[in-house]
Amino acid sequence: MAATRSALGSAWPGREREIDRLWELLEEPDLALPTFVYGPSGGGKSGVLRAVLQALGARHAILDCVTCSTARSLFESALTQLHRHVPSASNGYTGWAPCDSAPAFVAGLQQAVSEYGRLVLVFDNAAGLGERKEVLTLLLSLHTLCGSAAVSIVFVAEALWPEAHELTAFAPLATVRFGGYSKAQLEAILAVDAPKGCEAAWRDFLPLFVSYSYEICRDLHELRYLCRGAFGAPAAPGWAVVASSGALLRAGKVCLQEARKRVYAREAPLTRKAEAARAVDGADGGGLALPTSAKWLLLSAYLASRCRPGMDSALFASRQKGAPSSRRAKRARATYDEPHPFTMQRLLAICAALRHAGVGGGQPMAPELTQVASLLRLRLLHRASRAEELDAVRLSCAAPLELVDATARELQFDLEVYLAG
Repeated sequence: MAATRSALGSAWPGREREIDRLWELLEEPDLALPTFVYGPSGGGKSGVLRAVLQALGARHAILDCVTCSTARSLFESALTQLHRHVPSASNGYTGWAPCDSAPAFVAGLQQAVSEYGRLVLVFDNAAGLGERKEVLTLLLSLHTLCGSAAVSIVFVAEALWPEAHELTAFAPLATVRFGGYSKAQLEAILAVDAPKGCEAAWRDFLPLFVSYSYEICRDLHELRYLCRGAFGAPAAPGWAVVASSGALLRAGKVCLQEARKRVYAREAPLTRKAEAARAVDGADGGGLALPTSAKWLLLSAYLASRCRPGMDSALFASRQKGAPSSRRAKRARATYDEPHPFTMQRLLAICAALRHAGVGGGQPMAPELTQVASLLRLRLLHRASRAEELDAVRLSCAAPLELVDATARELQFDLEVYLAG
């Protein structure tokens, strides 16, 4: 058994302590102590529990409390899994047996105990069970109702129920907490996903990716998805030949920033690029469904993210057709190599200067703040400051150059004058 537990620890890095705790609780058939496994999403709760049960050889049923929204569906699904009954065309795609009451469920469990011995019922996504008190009371009483301690109950959720002891009538309840992964543990887990032929580059990339993403996301499923996308962008040009970690960080900074913006965003990696391409293709015909004021704000945001703040007066002073013409403007054209955050005040000031010099500058515009909110919702702008910093809002521009260039042509604005080196 020690070798089996060691193998489980190797298969689940960072979860050795939790594996030992679950093993101790589930190994003894006569213990039958209700157990509550909780921790943040993506922490391996369900996977580790399933692996421990399989290693112990315990006959078990894993029930999703969200999918099984009624007591009958819970009962029938449990009995179907315990008897390893597979719905098929030959049996009319029915469960093992109809079960619409608590006595019928208890009788089914007693029969299963007599046939198979020790049983384990796992209730995943069990947060909602706290509101189904009749079902919860029945589950906590199964070891008594079945006349033996051969039925173990395990609940799995992200957090304990509020007033858990009151819900369980102060019955004994063992708890197993799955804490968040550390940086070293995340690197060890993500190392398994190394692409073939790029193992060394992947190993060098992981510490940078984890350090960049650790503060905003520790969900393993999300990080695995983001890591593949972030590594895939620079891998083709030869990321494997970058020697130092500093050079590696500079080479991958843009894709790491993009990965942070896509945290929990359920979209295909190329969705934004495809949308931008469609917008560029239709720009001459009004492909961007934005009012004119929002388009001027988009141009202003892009320039604010690329031009140095100290040169605003030289670049954006009012000139005919919006072109900077002083000798200072020549020095001001030293732009940033990558987008930088900017303040809301600076964005509005640049927008006012460009509108005054550009086409349509005298037309009445919608309130700028409303249009800024629209650009944020469209993810063409991102907030770079914390939510509590209301008096110093900082933004960053996420719009691709192709989209900004198409918008500039539509507004008859010479963007190259401001970005030329």
